[in-house]
Amino acid sequence: MKKKTAGILLGVIISAALLAGCGKNEATEAANESVETEKEGNGEDAETEEAGKTETTDSDAASDKKTEGAETASEGTEEEAEEPAQKVGVLLPSDRMDNRWSVDSTELKSQFEEDGYEAEILFAEEDTDTQISQLRSLLQEENLSAVIITPVDEYALTEVLEEAAELSVPVFDYDKLIMDTDNIKYFVTFDTRKIGQQIAEELIDKKELDKAREAKESYTIEFLMGEPDDNASLFLFNGIMEVLQEYFDDGTLVCRSEKTTFDDTAIMRLSTDTAKTNLEEIMSQYYAEEGVPDIICTAYDGFAQAAMELLEEKGIEPGTENWPFVTGLGAKAYAVKSVAEEKMGFTVFMDSRTLAEECVKMVDTYLKGDDVEVEDYNQYDNGVKLIGACTCDGRVIDKDNYRILVDNGFYEEAEIAPEPTDAPVPTEKPEPTDAPIPTEKPESTDAPIPTLTPEPTVTSEEKAL
Repeated sequence: MKKKTAGILLGVIISAALLAGCGKNEATEAANESVETEKEGNGEDAETEEAGKTETTDSDAASDKKTEGAETASEGTEEEAEEPAQKVGVLLPSDRMDNRWSVDSTELKSQFEEDGYEAEILFAEEDTDTQISQLRSLLQEENLSAVIITPVDEYALTEVLEEAAELSVPVFDYDKLIMDTDNIKYFVTFDTRKIGQQIAEELIDKKELDKAREAKESYTIEFLMGEPDDNASLFLFNGIMEVLQEYFDDGTLVCRSEKTTFDDTAIMRLSTDTAKTNLEEIMSQYYAEEGVPDIICTAYDGFAQAAMELLEEKGIEPGTENWPFVTGLGAKAYAVKSVAEEKMGFTVFMDSRTLAEECVKMVDTYLKGDDVEVEDYNQYDNGVKLIGACTCDGRVIDKDNYRILVDNGFYEEAEIAPEPTDAPVPTEKPEPTDAPIPTEKPESTDAPIPTLTPEPTVTSEEKAL
């Protein structure tokens, strides 16, 4: 028994020595083989074991992937939290001018935010110093990516825009051209030169100037144009005259006052009082006999409104033969209502929502490092350089199509619908009586007409008796 035990111990020692002399893989393979042999001896299925091993491996891999995904998501969340949204500063002149800038600010803010930007809107209330101060304050903000400006005074921003350039903040010009600086990236505006051409073409069509030319007839016309220091107003007037000049040349159009240059027709600060005074002077000096010109062409709905007020004060009624053809620009609610009532010939709609959309697209494209699509590199010279511009078109609004401004959501129907006319009230009909309805008369019979019976004659003898 002792010999047997000693033999077993010797075998174990020899086996251990042999195993120690083998590599790790060989030991592992040996151990695995031993396990497999033991399982086979115990009657366990090898295929079942292999399936179990595969299931365990797949489960571990899925767990690893889930953990890895969670870590990645966590890293992404932390990265987003660390990077605030890019800010765009928007500087506008005012929010009280015929609701114009309120519409623009609402559209710019909502559209920038839809694209993932933070938009800060500031109004200068028509004060240049305030606007400059607002810009300097914006330039101190760390996450400021771009600035959009409609200048209160287009000649007053040269110095502060140099500060923006030094800080590498790109500046985009909105609606009104900033002068005397090369620190403007791009300009977005309405193509007022093209709109002026549209106005002239509409006048030719509505007043049938080609027929008048053939018949050797003529129409008188006077102009009330925009601000003398505003490039957009100059472009508008130039567009009008480019188309109408030939009708002046052949006498189809006649301007009695001879005010046919922009300087002669421009009105400072869009003053409706000045427009009314200027027109009254023209009418008294050059239209004493006729009373009014045939056409009053204006660059602003407010001027058209002032002209119509003056006409009514002078006793000239809309719809009469003496009422002139009046044009406007801007499609203000009161002007569209006048168009619907046929007091005004037409106005021009310039959709601020479209302008804001183009501006947001332009800024977003630039900040992403892509090429901005520029439509005009030739027209907008600010005295230092030609500014690349993205432009929007206008649309003529007349009595036949004014309801499109309701269809596109710009106005409610009640804002622009014409006032009801004073139609005569119908008189009341007499109430019906309960008298029987007369029946048809019977046809006449052939009864003889009775003759008169002659009175008896009396003789003289009978009278004596």
